[in-house]
Amino acid sequence: MSTGITTRDWQPELRTLRYFLCVAEEKNMTRASERLRIAQPALSRQIARLEADLGLPVFNRTPRGMELTEAGEILQRRAYAIMAQVAQAHHDVTAHADRPQGVVVVGMPPTPGEFIAPPLLARIKAAYPEIELRFIEGFSNALESKLSQGEIGLAVMHDAPMQADIVTTDLLVEHLCVIGPCGSLDRESYPLAEAADLPLIMPSRPNFLRVLVDKHADEIGKELNIRQRVDGVWHLKALVRNGHGFTILTYGGVLSEVQNGTLEARPITDPRVEWTLCTATKADQQRKKAIQVVEAEVRAIVGGLVEAGIWK
Repeated sequence: MSTGITTRDWQPELRTLRYFLCVAEEKNMTRASERLRIAQPALSRQIARLEADLGLPVFNRTPRGMELTEAGEILQRRAYAIMAQVAQAHHDVTAHADRPQGVVVVGMPPTPGEFIAPPLLARIKAAYPEIELRFIEGFSNALESKLSQGEIGLAVMHDAPMQADIVTTDLLVEHLCVIGPCGSLDRESYPLAEAADLPLIMPSRPNFLRVLVDKHADEIGKELNIRQRVDGVWHLKALVRNGHGFTILTYGGVLSEVQNGTLEARPITDPRVEWTLCTATKADQQRKKAIQVVEAEVRAIVGGLVEAGIWK
């Protein structure tokens, strides 16, 4: 179907995008209407109008519920980005107030995010109730892009970009480790040359960690013995846990698994491969009081984990 509406004509209300995202998340019109506290017919009309304005469906109606079409998946990604930018805009407007307030969007990798996010949320709620935290999970290369585009206000990442408009603060220097199932590593440390010979499960390039390990292996004339490529940290660790090979990660990347006794880590030596974990924010955001206090709490949390010997 065609409505004759051009790209320039289409100006959806933020409310419509919020309704669309809720239906996409719930996959059910009734549950979405209950969550939004509006009548289901009114919600249905909003979705129908959205599809009419776009000139194509964003949902497939199936017996299982509302499933996104390909167009709907594209709109969902863009709508999330728009909402994040609106939240950041709200923060920018309110950050001048005497007391830190507004929305701070924090981007972190899956690990160490699982050890930073819970205490960070608790601390901010207790000390700065006017600040609303929102978390985005991603690897360092994705966080770098979102930081540059203004989708996140503060990133916790490895090796932040050396750019004039990016301000970084080092949190700690991590050393890469050989990671294997419990009981599989019989040495206290592994030279990089020996670690490279193990049957490895590694992410593909241009993953920052993979590029770093490749660089050090090239310097000693070794090629990594990669048996399986996996571009997802949870799948990678699951394969290692189940005996499909070994991998190379930071200690912080397997902190919970080491504590639970499902994986073990041994440092890589000769040479030691270092990876700096830091906070990063754009220079024009770094002056915002809300971002300053959130960054300070992140530093305190990481420092506490290191001091307690939990994060090596």
